Amino acid sequence: MIKFFRKIRQKLLNENKFSKYLLYAFGEIILVVIGILIALQINNWNTERINNNRVKQYAKSLIQDLENDIAMINVSQFQAKKSFKKIDSLRSYILSKDLSELSNTDFFVLTHDIMYRPYMWNRSTFNEMKNSEILHNFKNDSLKKKLIAYESFSYHLDEDFDQDMTNAHKAEEVTSEIMDLNNPYFSQMLVLENERFNDPTLDLFKTIEYQKAKKEDRVFQITDENNLKKFVNAYIRIQDSYRIRAFKEMDEIKGNAKEIIQFLNYESQ
Repeated sequence: MIKFFRKIRQKLLNENKFSKYLLYAFGEIILVVIGILIALQINNWNTERINNNRVKQYAKSLIQDLENDIAMINVSQFQAKKSFKKIDSLRSYILSKDLSELSNTDFFVLTHDIMYRPYMWNRSTFNEMKNSEILHNFKNDSLKKKLIAYESFSYHLDEDFDQDMTNAHKAEEVTSEIMDLNNPYFSQMLVLENERFNDPTLDLFKTIEYQKAKKEDRVFQITDENNLKKFVNAYIRIQDSYRIRAFKEMDEIKGNAKEIIQFLNYESQ
């Protein structure tokens, strides 16, 4: 093809048809420009196609991460709500009895395992998206802001968890000072509860293990109401935090995740 055009140019020059040569040369330039533009457009189409496929892949992967986050939060929320209600029962139990009537076994049931499971966020896909700058190719301009806000909220909940864990450890220290945990059936109750981890109907007070533990009940070590008040206050602080965590913040971040998933479903199509 190049040789063909070269022959035409040479023939026009040999025949002294300079004006026709200029016209031909101009036409050849136009063809070259058109060819370049077509090549650029094809390249743009390919780049756009590749970016669209990447967006769809990242959107699907991020949807899976967020769905896993929601499932993870559901477990932590279940535990936090369960502990919140347990502390409520502890307060009612103490108010309903004299100091001499308090049971070491009852206190164990009402105070053990009051911490919820730590968060295990799925951040790998979003971190990849930030590093690859693929977010610029998403159609929804507000999606990036929502994802950054979600990530920030998750780090906030991590900080809350650390504080809740600190308060739980403090409560356990107070508990160890006033309770005798040397009961052979306490561990059996823990095993039972672990086996029925997500069973909301489990009531340790109605189990055979609890009845056996009561028969081996130790002498309760609180003999002063001030110590009892100190003990209760430690758990009330935890309950106040769980009220915000379990009944507000966890619901809020799950709602944010579901909203982002709706946007991502559109992007993944």
